Amino acid sequence: MSKATAEYLTARAADLTTKSTAAFEIGISKNPDKVRAMLNLWFATEFKPTFYNERDRYAQGSSTTSGLDDVGLLDPSYSSAIGEPGGQEGRYPVRMIDLDTKRLVDYPDIGPQSQYCILSHSWKGREVNYKYVVDAKSKAFNRALAAAEVDKPSGDRTAANGAKLNDIDTIKHQCLLDIVEQEEQIKTLVQENELLSELGLNVSNVVEGLLSRRVDVQIVEKGHDGRGGLQKAKNRVATALAARDYEALEDEVFKQFLGDIGLEEKKVDKVINNETAIDKPKQSAVDIADAERVLAEEKRKQSKEAEKIQFFERHGHIREAVEELIGCLQRSKSMVKIEQAIERSKAIFDKNPFPRTEKRYLWIDSCCINRGDDGEYAKSISAMGEWYKNAEFCLVHLDTKRDVPKDSLEDWQVLKTAIPPPQPNITSYADIITHKPEWSTRAWTLQELVMSRTTFYVNSSWELLSRPVEYLGPWYYLFPFVSLYTGIDTNNPFTSVLEERGSTASLVEVLDRSDIQYHLENDNPSNDAISMAQKLITMFEIMDLRIPRDIDTETARSRIAQSVYIAASSLTASGQDVTSDGRRLLDNILEVLRPHMSSSRVYSLAERARYAINILLQCLVDLIENPVLEDRSYIAAFGNVPNLEPWRKGLERSRFSTHKTMSLVCGRDATVMTDRAYCLMGMLGVRFPTFLAEGLTKALSRLLDEVVIASNDVSVFNWSGKQYGSPIRGRSLYPSSPEAYKFGKDEERKKQKDKKLSELLQIERYEVMSDFLAISGILVDAITFVKNRKQKNVPLVWVKEILRIIKRVEFERIRPHITNIGKILKYAETAFESKLVAGSQASNSPSTSNPGTPGASAEETASKQSDASFSPLVSFSPSIKAPSLPKDVSSFKAPKFGRKKTEVETAPSKALSQQSSSRGIGGFKTPSLKGFGRKESEASQSSSSSAKVETPINSPEIAGLSSPPTTPSLATPDSTNNSLGSEVLSYIKSIKITTGDKGGNTATSEPDLPPELRKVLAEIPAREFAKPHVKSEEIDTMISPNPILVKNSGIEGLFDIQRVVVSLAQPETLRRQVRNAVGQHQKITGWCIISTGFARVMVSFSCPKNILKKELDIVQTVESKVLKGKNQDESSDENEDAGGDDATKDSQGGALTVESTWHRTIKARSDAAETEKKAEPKKKDEDTGIEEPGPEVKAEGARVSRMIKFVQESDLTQIAGEWVLARFSGVPGAKWFLCYLELGGSGRDFYGHRIATEEIDFHNASPEMGLIKYWEYYMMQKKYRLCSILQKLMESKEWSNFKMEMGQNIIRKVAKEAGVAEQEDGPGEDSDDEDGDKALSDTLKDLGGMALTMATAGLKQQFYEYRAERLQRNLTADVLKKFPTHMQTAMESLDDNKDLMPSMFHSAKKIHMF
Repeated sequence: MSKATAEYLTARAADLTTKSTAAFEIGISKNPDKVRAMLNLWFATEFKPTFYNERDRYAQGSSTTSGLDDVGLLDPSYSSAIGEPGGQEGRYPVRMIDLDTKRLVDYPDIGPQSQYCILSHSWKGREVNYKYVVDAKSKAFNRALAAAEVDKPSGDRTAANGAKLNDIDTIKHQCLLDIVEQEEQIKTLVQENELLSELGLNVSNVVEGLLSRRVDVQIVEKGHDGRGGLQKAKNRVATALAARDYEALEDEVFKQFLGDIGLEEKKVDKVINNETAIDKPKQSAVDIADAERVLAEEKRKQSKEAEKIQFFERHGHIREAVEELIGCLQRSKSMVKIEQAIERSKAIFDKNPFPRTEKRYLWIDSCCINRGDDGEYAKSISAMGEWYKNAEFCLVHLDTKRDVPKDSLEDWQVLKTAIPPPQPNITSYADIITHKPEWSTRAWTLQELVMSRTTFYVNSSWELLSRPVEYLGPWYYLFPFVSLYTGIDTNNPFTSVLEERGSTASLVEVLDRSDIQYHLENDNPSNDAISMAQKLITMFEIMDLRIPRDIDTETARSRIAQSVYIAASSLTASGQDVTSDGRRLLDNILEVLRPHMSSSRVYSLAERARYAINILLQCLVDLIENPVLEDRSYIAAFGNVPNLEPWRKGLERSRFSTHKTMSLVCGRDATVMTDRAYCLMGMLGVRFPTFLAEGLTKALSRLLDEVVIASNDVSVFNWSGKQYGSPIRGRSLYPSSPEAYKFGKDEERKKQKDKKLSELLQIERYEVMSDFLAISGILVDAITFVKNRKQKNVPLVWVKEILRIIKRVEFERIRPHITNIGKILKYAETAFESKLVAGSQASNSPSTSNPGTPGASAEETASKQSDASFSPLVSFSPSIKAPSLPKDVSSFKAPKFGRKKTEVETAPSKALSQQSSSRGIGGFKTPSLKGFGRKESEASQSSSSSAKVETPINSPEIAGLSSPPTTPSLATPDSTNNSLGSEVLSYIKSIKITTGDKGGNTATSEPDLPPELRKVLAEIPAREFAKPHVKSEEIDTMISPNPILVKNSGIEGLFDIQRVVVSLAQPETLRRQVRNAVGQHQKITGWCIISTGFARVMVSFSCPKNILKKELDIVQTVESKVLKGKNQDESSDENEDAGGDDATKDSQGGALTVESTWHRTIKARSDAAETEKKAEPKKKDEDTGIEEPGPEVKAEGARVSRMIKFVQESDLTQIAGEWVLARFSGVPGAKWFLCYLELGGSGRDFYGHRIATEEIDFHNASPEMGLIKYWEYYMMQKKYRLCSILQKLMESKEWSNFKMEMGQNIIRKVAKEAGVAEQEDGPGEDSDDEDGDKALSDTLKDLGGMALTMATAGLKQQFYEYRAERLQRNLTADVLKKFPTHMQTAMESLDDNKDLMPSMFHSAKKIHMF
């Protein structure tokens, strides 16, 4: 190609590129949709993903690893220790006793070929500690060395052989030497001081005599059980007296509080004296009497043993020698404990299916910790929980009580073989719970029990307390995790075998048929399920299934799946000997399972082996699940570990809720007080170095710091008790003692009073609620009954009379009659049903029915429209809020058609209209039917008069048509039923509507009924209406989703802040205490009332002087401006929250406030003018006619309204400086606590300081009195609306009946007029005279008017039905419109019987708590 050609082509290509680019840009700008479609075509992938259902895939047999694909495989070196606070380091004790060699080993190597157990016991006096062990070994070595240096044939060979003894025998030998040495020392001291004659003893029994005397003195000093004595009796009396004085002071303050809220004196006594029996003394008086009785008994003992006491006071060296002998005896008994623990541990390892390892160890805290080394001791205390967690089992020694003086004398006598050993304290495992061992009251034993995998129990004589589940060995602990694993094995082809009865037994029998030698140490236990489980465990051992011991809920499935996979692969490997025991056992198991194969898919041998092992694991779980869970529940009962459900199920052994863990340690004893905090580190999953000198408060604070940092557990802060506030700066959120998490005696007494007060204040509310529920149930049934009936003969006479009474009657007046009214309506429904069935049968009879009669046809049609079945509704949903309904349509006068009436014809109608002031049903003026058609002859008049008897339309009421048609009652023509109807109406009319009616009966019991009515209602069951019950929610885990920062200066987090109205009891006394306080941080205690505007609680508090001083000034201001309403323009404030239909708009769009009933009720001021208003008659609601609350109630309502507006402050900076309620935000179950809130230095930060109080429990809070009174008014309004629903339905029903009768009358009138015309004119003749034409015209006009009236009645019927449905649908919403918005929530809460919890709080505010 030439150069010119190349240049031409290049230029042409560039030109084409430019033009294409320009065209492409033009195309994009003009038609982007085409470009987008083109790009989608270019870049759309041809791969279409396919989604499938995981369960369907498994069901089709696609999974080939029996659940192994569902879990992750872990490295064989993985250990659950990586999730522990200490990690891999410090998982095992630093020193243990070798069970086989009986030597104390430092830093034993715990691994696959070694295991250890732990002894849990109670320390009794002097124990064999590590220092004593070292000294004993040193003394033994020195004795052996001295014997070796003596070059004589008669040397002490026993001492020389001592060097060859093991550590346990060496310690035991040293204990005996110490006792002998101390015995000789006592004899020497007595002889040197020539005291044998004074004691009246000889040399042979002087030691035992002195020991007996010292025991008698110790009984005086400590009591028979070691927990009494003279000094403790004195302390008990002083404590009881202080408790009585405090209770009296609390009662005085409580009385003042009850008087302030307006409670009557009788009710005050019921709250204060809350004992059930009137003549029963107070518990404080009983405690004082018991303490004084014990003190008198201790003084008597002291006077009796005065000579012995004086002897030891004169001879102090003898006393010290005897005390040292007692210590030697206690140490000797401790040595027996160590020796027996070794023997029992070896037996448990040998006789139960624990893994066979080369080394087995025992750890005992008394002799395996070097307390002289502070570093080792601190490390041991912090890691002890994990040591228990990793041990194979824990051996629990249920010994007798500690510090019992007579034990030392018995030990001496047993040592000298003077008496046989004492009888064991517990004889069987089932007797443990009745014995109530002291072991379950110790602080450390809580962690030892909860953290251990399995526990075995021995009594005081070291006899094993056996139970069937102990034969399971490690499977007792592994069972819950195996259950988790088998839960994922959903596609096992052998699953059907588990559904057959006896399948487990057939699988267990394979072991005996496989000709395999095995041995069970306990092959005949009392439980058959455990016996079969033992054989299954043996089968797992033969197949070499090894499940790791350190598994947990998070790793259980992965690690067990891995173990099953390894065991199955090993059994089915190509080089595996097919004649080995494991392979022969597997083949026999597969042979049994082969008929139960549910899949046609071909599985490999390894897969079938895994499936078979999984089936055996599931069988094991089914066998031991109930026995293990029952055993753990029994242990929780006698071990004093309630409400720890994850531990009872065996799934968790640490990281429990802090609140529950702390409540468990309450009441448990510890020799060192800081141990009450240190002993919980393992259960809470934390570690920190210990320091004995820091004290319990500081130790508890550091423990809670670690818990909050590790887990964000908010239950840490759910404590109460004014005496338990922490004195540590920056830790006011923490308590000073674990007892703060559990109610003491004082808090429980206060809680009972709060509950009593709450019940007393709410009893009237409960009565009104119960009455309303009963009445609403009656009305709802009546509404359903009326609504579901289509006949004209619906029994409404009794219903209308009852409705007239219920509509405006007060709850107190209607209360005694509710049961009878319910029975009357139920009788009406039942009687109507029976008449309906009888009427239907009669209408279907050919002998009584006349198809040719129009009236009969109408009746038959009406009968067919009825529904014989009746199922009244029990409730309806009034929760939808809708605008208020319009007033009733204005009445109008129906036009008159036909010829002009004469005076004679119109006279009866006028007379009747004068007698009745009613304008007819719903306000319609019903038309007259007289003069219908042509001028009547005498014959027609006689025919008409006879028709009056046959047709209801010709009755006097209907003839005049100035009142609604009469609804037939249930009464039949016989005199009995007429008498019953009269008695019913008479009884109903006897109920007085208001308290102002004379002759009203306010009795709470049911009134006497007339004899006939009582006889009829006796067989009618009373309607039952259950009171709603609201149960407080219980939360197990309270982990904050928001960060909580723990700093040296305090704790920072997000809090909900609720402004409250605080009133201080005895403010002048508190002011004096503030003035007399020495320092700014001196604690001052008192009582305060906390109100949210809806409910109030009274609690005692303790806070520093500087905080209380500020609050006293704030309380005075709030009381003046909010509670008393001084210097406030209430008229403007109380109309701000009017909502709904109470506010309208003017033409310019401005809001014009329209006063509602609620606003009119709360405008009364608490001043002198209210006294004059009390004498005025009560006003009534314009809409309902219900009496409005009186002036006192209005004033109380105004006060509540001011309080609600006060607590609704939206600006948090305006609340700073006050006491508020606070809780952690976003955590269900977090409790409210009292807090002093202040503004930070920057003006944007907030600081807080928790004020220690009793529990602030709004579940037992007392509603504000004004709120209660207006709630009763709310319930009256609601009852009125419910009655209005029934009234509208009855009016609709009456208009329906009137429309039906009008249509029947038109038919009869036309038929009658046609018959008269035929008689006068003759057949085939036409009447063309003027009178006849005019009469025909009048007839047509009357017929048209009647048709228009009938159509109007139909419209009226539909209108009343529609209005009743809307009233029913919007019942609660319409009533709530009468109250301001800020009160509606409280009304609904009271209506639903809910707790008035704080609800108007500032959410998620960042607060730094000091």
